[in-house]
Amino acid sequence: MASDSSSLSPDIDRDSSPKLGSSNFTTQYSKKTGRPIRRSAGKAKPTDGYVDSKVIEDEYEEPIETPSEDEDGHIKPTQKRKRKRSPSPEPPPLDDVIRNDEPDERSEDEDPFQKKSKLPPIELQFNVPLGFHGPLVVKLDRSLLVPDTAYDMRPGLAMKKIRAGSGVDSQPSDGGKKPLGFADLPAELRNKVYRHLFVTEEKIMFPDAENMSRSSQFLSTCKLVHNEGCSILYGENKFRFDRNHKTRGPFWEPLPKEIGYKDVRQFLKMIGSENLVYLRDITLFLSDALPSTTPELTHESRRYLHDEHLLDVLRTLRQAKLRKLNVLFTGRRSLARNDTKFVEYLMQVKADEVISDTGTGWYYHNRKIESYIWKELKEKMTRKKKLYLPEK
Repeated sequence: MASDSSSLSPDIDRDSSPKLGSSNFTTQYSKKTGRPIRRSAGKAKPTDGYVDSKVIEDEYEEPIETPSEDEDGHIKPTQKRKRKRSPSPEPPPLDDVIRNDEPDERSEDEDPFQKKSKLPPIELQFNVPLGFHGPLVVKLDRSLLVPDTAYDMRPGLAMKKIRAGSGVDSQPSDGGKKPLGFADLPAELRNKVYRHLFVTEEKIMFPDAENMSRSSQFLSTCKLVHNEGCSILYGENKFRFDRNHKTRGPFWEPLPKEIGYKDVRQFLKMIGSENLVYLRDITLFLSDALPSTTPELTHESRRYLHDEHLLDVLRTLRQAKLRKLNVLFTGRRSLARNDTKFVEYLMQVKADEVISDTGTGWYYHNRKIESYIWKELKEKMTRKKKLYLPEK
């Protein structure tokens, strides 16, 4: 049985429905401002319990009318005044402050009746050689710990007994002048002594340095001798750094390794950056490792270009203020342009004069570097602004 659809689902007018709203979703704009019109503007109702703070403030500061009359009995216009804010309650009283009237105890510096004793510090220096395993026994004189006496421990001066806390050296017992020491000599005489002890005409060779012992114990006497002597020891001697083809290793390793440039690197690290700037004349002999001492390496790995100790030596020599640098190139292959890493390390070492000469007429090293590479390398390594006057 068919029935009319209009009777089952009557048409609903959305324009008149308060729940569905209007079916027109087009945006309407204001003619005055050109902005879109919000349909819900002004229709929101305030929430229950909402109180406007502005209303409270207006009510709190509501003006009070106070009518007044003049002498004739006429009422003057009312004067409006604002209600004053009630004063805040007073804070509770504070507790009584308990004061300690007893004076503090005096310190040692403030006590005038306590004997002051300012002893000079005792400095102990131990030069322990490599491989020393002890025991190290130190014996101190008990008189050094007595507060009534103190001794002057400064280097270069004799140990003198001085008054505690005075800080002034006592006069000699004979009443005369102090005895003269090495530090009282003129600088010219001290330099002659340094050159007699430290300077040698032959080059100090690495690794076979027969003239390495240059009375270095004299440098440990005092700071003055150390500073002056090091400048002559490292500045007026000539050094030659070669590869050491001997093998060395700890006892637990089955196969000893070649020393190479390890001793040269260790020497530059031991003298420190302060003495490194004193170096003036250096000869650097570049050679490859031997197959007999390095059987575990390949032919390419034996080249001096890949020696990490040699690269560290070049990094350290960048801080030196060299006057003359002699570089000798040997090995299985010539130094080429594609050996960029080693060439860049070598260019960073600067000197006033850079040469490549053995001094014995040996021409073999000239074949181990291309002529155009050596010309460019020499130009980069030579310092443009000279630090030293030309030698006569």
